[in-house]
Amino acid sequence: MDLTPGTEIVELETGVFARLHAGLTNAGIIIGDNSVLVIDSLRVPSFARDLISDVKHLTDKPIEYVIDTHSHWDHAWGNEEFPNATIVAHENARDEMLDVEWNRQWREKVVAANDPWSEEAKLVNITPPDLTFQDTMSLHFGGREIKLLYLGKAHTSGDVFIHLPAEKLLFTGDVAQDGGIPYLGDSYPIDWLDTDDRLVEVDADRFVSGHGPIGEHSALIEARDFIHELVGNVQDSIDTNESIDSRSQTVYKKLEYRFSGFRGFETFAEKIEEVFERIEQQSK
Repeated sequence: MDLTPGTEIVELETGVFARLHAGLTNAGIIIGDNSVLVIDSLRVPSFARDLISDVKHLTDKPIEYVIDTHSHWDHAWGNEEFPNATIVAHENARDEMLDVEWNRQWREKVVAANDPWSEEAKLVNITPPDLTFQDTMSLHFGGREIKLLYLGKAHTSGDVFIHLPAEKLLFTGDVAQDGGIPYLGDSYPIDWLDTDDRLVEVDADRFVSGHGPIGEHSALIEARDFIHELVGNVQDSIDTNESIDSRSQTVYKKLEYRFSGFRGFETFAEKIEEVFERIEQQSK
């Protein structure tokens, strides 16, 4: 199979696939009786076209649904390449994708990064979902039940989990990774605690995250524990009025004993201050 370079397609169950992209963003593919459901449209239109091409290696059925796990550019800026599909997301994710200032800031960041996709990002037509929901939605697709779950704010205000109950399989977007630190700049750290507690109660043996490898339930628990320890230690430093000059390093040292092997931990100290800022801003 001549796939997009850097990608691997793993069949998790009959007709259910994880498309893993090393160092970039993963996607999900579910083949139904007459059509296909895709989880996340990826970062720019050319990446979405590569995803569509890889789907065609698996089936010639058309893509009927695209589920955005959340609003971030690297998961949803390929939406415009699916004009004949129904794009599904949480209502908060739609609101974020319609937020002019949100879009401006993200486009500026992506363009300024001078990555291989930065020029293309200038031209992206940010395409919000057609169909949204509040708490849960069920799809009966290809003889299987697919549950879309909103468990609260976390990585963003509109994170969606895609649960296949019979298969005990979960797609988690960027809320939980197997041994990786999520982006925290748009997060809701205090809410994330309860969201993660609800997440680990979902009946799933395996999960596919937006980045990194396929994980087992033990990795889901470890991802939950990371957020709990991070937020707890940040809150401790806030409560004791620790100096802004030292507080991020204090939190980093407290996390090092258990999470130093997480992807991205070596540069995480410089990003902890944004967690302080998010908590302080959301506590006002």
